[in-house]
Amino acid sequence: MSWSPSPSWIQRWFPERWKEIAGNAAMIQVWLNFLANGPCNALFTGPNRSGKTRTISLGIRAMVCTSRTPTFDPCGQCASCKAVPEGRAPHNGIFAALSGSEYSFHPIDCENVTVEELEALQYDGALDSDKVIVYLDEVGALRRRRLEGKLLKLIDEAPAIWIASAITLRRTQGKRKGEWTERLSKEMRARFPIKVGTALPHPDDLYQWIVARTQEWNITILEEEVTVPAMIERTTRRVGYLIHMFTAAATTIERTISSEDVARFNLDSAD
Repeated sequence: MSWSPSPSWIQRWFPERWKEIAGNAAMIQVWLNFLANGPCNALFTGPNRSGKTRTISLGIRAMVCTSRTPTFDPCGQCASCKAVPEGRAPHNGIFAALSGSEYSFHPIDCENVTVEELEALQYDGALDSDKVIVYLDEVGALRRRRLEGKLLKLIDEAPAIWIASAITLRRTQGKRKGEWTERLSKEMRARFPIKVGTALPHPDDLYQWIVARTQEWNITILEEEVTVPAMIERTTRRVGYLIHMFTAAATTIERTISSEDVARFNLDSAD
């Protein structure tokens, strides 16, 4: 019998296995290659709610895990997995050493990181190994905040592995109106030999993903053959928005989603 996770649990859900990710096949393959052969600097880009963060999170958890499965899933039970359950908490220094993890991990929130924190990374010796992974979450914010210059030289000189994510937005004016852009400088992009964008799942695959989540989370979809296609169309196949729908459904006594619920659901987007 399926359990009934709380709305907040669903809202913060992160995949635990690669097969739980909908779409983003190229991103997944990059991480599987890293796990098999070792990582290098990589930039992952895509629109809001397209699965960047959840895919990167699983990759980082798998990298620090000490008991990966044969399919490169994190075990979820070792000290390292428990230390970075969402791939966001730092895992370095003595804590990483005691866990037995091959890699340590430094997350950087580029929207809020300070100059002092960036300088501390440079001078405390934390980045003096290629077994250190630094995650630059929403790296485009550094340019907007005029902090990009502080990091470019450090990325070049430090042996650490740099993983970055950036939101892509549609241009609203000019000759390239309608095109997607990450708003990153050429200098920053040049620091990443691997650059991969998110890819939305095929509707048929997403249909199966939706059904699997409803079974797992004890949510009922009314008139499934009508409502699920409506969910896919309404969310433009973005998993993040589907999770919002599941979260809202979990707040109700019935824990249901109908086509009417889908039609009136507020899916404001920054794109």
